[in-house]
Amino acid sequence: QYPGDPDFRNSTLRAFFAHTAVDIEETGPDYKTGYGSVRIEPAINLMRSGNFLEAEVDNAATYSVLVVVTAGDPELRVTLAWDDVPGTPNVDPALVNDLDLRVCDPMGVQHYPWTLDPQNPSVPAVQTVEDHINNIEQVFVSNPSAGAWRVDIRGFAVPQGPQSFSLTATPFLVNCSNQGV
Repeated sequence: QYPGDPDFRNSTLRAFFAHTAVDIEETGPDYKTGYGSVRIEPAINLMRSGNFLEAEVDNAATYSVLVVVTAGDPELRVTLAWDDVPGTPNVDPALVNDLDLRVCDPMGVQHYPWTLDPQNPSVPAVQTVEDHINNIEQVFVSNPSAGAWRVDIRGFAVPQGPQSFSLTATPFLVNCSNQGV
Protein backbone atom coordinates (compact mmCIF):
# COMPACT_ATOMS: atom_id res chain seq x y z
CA GLN A 1 0.00 0.00 0.00
CA TYR A 2 2.76 2.46 0.92
CA PRO A 3 5.98 1.25 -0.77
CA GLY A 4 9.03 3.31 -0.01
CA ASP A 5 7.40 5.00 2.98
CA PRO A 6 8.73 4.41 6.50
CA ASP A 7 6.86 2.03 8.77
CA PHE A 8 3.90 3.47 10.64
CA ARG A 9 4.53 4.88 14.09
CA ASN A 10 3.42 2.74 17.04
CA SER A 11 0.88 5.45 17.80
CA THR A 12 -0.63 5.03 14.32
CA LEU A 13 -1.16 1.32 14.87
CA ARG A 14 -2.74 2.00 18.28
CA ALA A 15 -5.02 4.60 16.69
CA PHE A 16 -6.12 2.09 14.01
CA PHE A 17 -6.91 -0.57 16.62
CA ALA A 18 -8.76 1.73 19.03
CA HIS A 19 -10.64 3.45 16.20
CA THR A 20 -12.00 0.21 14.76
CA ALA A 21 -12.47 -1.75 18.00
CA VAL A 22 -15.92 -3.07 18.87
CA ASP A 23 -17.27 -2.30 22.34
CA ILE A 24 -17.75 -5.46 24.37
CA GLU A 25 -18.69 -4.01 27.74
CA GLU A 26 -19.72 -0.41 28.38
CA THR A 27 -20.10 2.12 25.58
CA GLY A 28 -16.73 3.80 25.11
CA PRO A 29 -13.52 2.70 26.80
CA ASP A 30 -13.48 1.07 30.21
CA TYR A 31 -10.85 -0.18 32.63
CA LYS A 32 -11.67 -3.82 31.90
CA THR A 33 -11.65 -3.98 28.09
CA GLY A 34 -10.13 -0.68 26.93
CA TYR A 35 -11.67 0.46 23.65
CA GLY A 36 -13.03 -3.05 23.04
CA SER A 37 -12.22 -6.03 20.89
CA VAL A 38 -9.70 -5.46 18.10
CA ARG A 39 -11.06 -6.13 14.63
CA ILE A 40 -8.15 -6.56 12.25
CA GLU A 41 -10.09 -6.39 8.96
CA PRO A 42 -11.62 -2.96 9.71
CA ALA A 43 -8.21 -1.77 10.97
CA ILE A 44 -6.56 -2.86 7.71
CA ASN A 45 -9.36 -1.26 5.68
CA LEU A 46 -8.86 1.99 7.60
CA MET A 47 -5.13 1.85 6.86
CA ARG A 48 -5.81 1.18 3.18
CA SER A 49 -8.24 4.11 2.99
CA GLY A 50 -5.45 6.56 3.83
CA ASN A 51 -7.86 8.25 6.24
CA PHE A 52 -5.16 9.04 8.80
CA LEU A 53 -2.14 11.27 9.28
CA GLU A 54 1.10 11.50 11.20
CA ALA A 55 2.24 14.95 12.26
CA GLU A 56 3.65 16.86 15.24
CA VAL A 57 2.68 19.75 17.46
CA ASP A 58 4.68 21.87 19.90
CA ASN A 59 3.76 23.39 23.26
CA ALA A 60 0.82 25.83 23.00
CA ALA A 61 0.56 25.18 19.23
CA THR A 62 -2.44 23.73 17.39
CA TYR A 63 -2.63 21.44 14.39
CA SER A 64 -6.02 21.55 12.64
CA VAL A 65 -7.83 19.30 10.18
CA LEU A 66 -11.40 18.84 9.01
CA VAL A 67 -13.71 15.85 9.01
CA VAL A 68 -16.41 16.00 6.37
CA VAL A 69 -19.74 14.50 7.42
CA THR A 70 -22.50 13.97 4.89
CA ALA A 71 -26.21 13.64 5.64
CA GLY A 72 -26.96 10.14 6.87
CA ASP A 73 -23.49 9.31 8.20
CA PRO A 74 -24.28 7.21 11.30
CA GLU A 75 -21.31 8.38 13.38
CA LEU A 76 -18.28 10.59 13.63
CA ARG A 77 -15.20 9.10 15.28
CA VAL A 78 -11.85 10.84 15.73
CA THR A 79 -8.92 9.06 17.40
CA LEU A 80 -5.67 10.70 18.47
CA ALA A 81 -2.65 8.74 19.78
CA TRP A 82 0.94 9.63 20.54
CA ASP A 83 4.01 7.88 21.86
CA ASP A 84 4.84 9.95 24.94
CA VAL A 85 8.44 10.52 25.95
CA PRO A 86 9.62 8.40 28.90
CA GLY A 87 8.47 9.73 32.25
CA THR A 88 10.09 9.51 35.64
CA PRO A 89 9.46 6.12 37.30
CA ASN A 90 6.90 6.10 40.12
CA VAL A 91 5.77 9.66 39.45
CA ASP A 92 2.10 10.55 39.08
CA PRO A 93 0.98 11.84 36.67
CA ALA A 94 2.99 9.65 34.33
CA LEU A 95 2.08 11.60 31.19
CA VAL A 96 4.90 13.94 30.14
CA ASN A 97 3.58 15.55 26.95
CA ASP A 98 -0.15 16.26 27.08
CA LEU A 99 -2.01 16.78 23.82
CA ASP A 100 -5.70 17.67 23.68
CA LEU A 101 -8.18 16.54 21.07
CA ARG A 102 -10.83 19.16 20.36
CA VAL A 103 -13.64 18.50 17.92
CA CYS A 104 -16.15 21.21 16.99
CA ASP A 105 -19.30 20.58 14.97
CA PRO A 106 -20.37 22.88 12.10
CA MET A 107 -22.19 25.13 14.62
CA GLY A 108 -19.04 25.53 16.75
CA VAL A 109 -20.12 23.26 19.64
CA GLN A 110 -17.18 21.43 21.20
CA HIS A 111 -17.37 17.66 21.64
CA TYR A 112 -15.11 16.07 24.26
CA PRO A 113 -13.16 12.79 24.23
CA TRP A 114 -14.10 9.77 26.29
CA THR A 115 -12.75 10.02 29.85
CA LEU A 116 -12.78 7.64 32.78
CA ASP A 117 -12.64 8.44 36.48
CA PRO A 118 -9.62 6.65 38.02
CA GLN A 119 -11.16 7.12 41.48
CA ASN A 120 -14.33 5.28 40.34
CA PRO A 121 -13.21 2.66 37.81
CA SER A 122 -16.64 1.01 37.57
CA VAL A 123 -18.31 4.24 36.36
CA PRO A 124 -18.83 4.29 32.56
CA ALA A 125 -16.83 6.67 30.38
CA VAL A 126 -18.23 10.16 29.78
CA GLN A 127 -17.59 12.85 27.18
CA THR A 128 -17.79 16.00 29.30
CA VAL A 129 -14.20 17.20 29.86
CA GLU A 130 -10.75 17.26 28.26
CA ASP A 131 -8.46 14.29 28.89
CA HIS A 132 -5.19 15.17 30.65
CA ILE A 133 -4.27 11.61 31.70
CA ASN A 134 -3.97 9.41 28.60
CA ASN A 135 -1.91 9.35 25.40
CA ILE A 136 -4.85 8.12 23.34
CA GLU A 137 -8.08 10.11 23.04
CA GLN A 138 -11.24 9.51 21.07
CA VAL A 139 -14.27 11.65 20.31
CA PHE A 140 -17.40 9.79 19.26
CA VAL A 141 -20.63 11.39 18.06
CA SER A 142 -23.67 9.35 17.07
CA ASN A 143 -25.79 10.76 14.21
CA PRO A 144 -23.56 13.82 13.62
CA SER A 145 -24.86 16.84 11.75
CA ALA A 146 -23.70 17.17 8.16
CA GLY A 147 -20.92 19.60 7.36
CA ALA A 148 -17.27 20.28 8.09
CA TRP A 149 -16.20 19.41 11.64
CA ARG A 150 -13.00 21.09 12.85
CA VAL A 151 -10.51 18.90 14.66
CA ASP A 152 -7.74 20.58 16.66
CA ILE A 153 -4.77 18.80 18.21
CA ARG A 154 -3.46 21.22 20.79
CA GLY A 155 -0.11 20.98 22.56
CA PHE A 156 -1.60 21.59 26.01
CA ALA A 157 1.63 20.87 27.89
CA VAL A 158 4.59 19.73 25.79
CA PRO A 159 7.77 20.31 27.82
CA GLN A 160 9.74 17.90 25.60
CA GLY A 161 8.59 18.72 22.11
CA PRO A 162 7.61 18.88 19.48
CA GLN A 163 5.41 15.83 20.08
CA SER A 164 4.63 13.58 17.12
CA PHE A 165 1.11 12.16 16.95
CA SER A 166 -1.19 10.03 14.83
CA LEU A 167 -4.76 10.88 13.95
CA THR A 168 -7.51 8.98 12.21
CA ALA A 169 -11.12 9.89 11.65
CA THR A 170 -14.26 8.66 9.98
CA PRO A 171 -16.16 9.33 7.86
CA PHE A 172 -13.65 11.46 5.87
CA LEU A 173 -10.50 13.21 7.13
CA VAL A 174 -9.20 16.26 5.27
CA ASN A 175 -5.66 17.31 6.17
CA CYS A 176 -6.03 21.07 5.99
CA SER A 177 -4.02 24.01 7.28
CA ASN A 178 -4.80 27.72 7.70
CA GLN A 179 -3.73 28.08 4.08
CA GLY A 180 -6.31 25.52 2.89
CA VAL A 181 -6.22 21.96 1.67
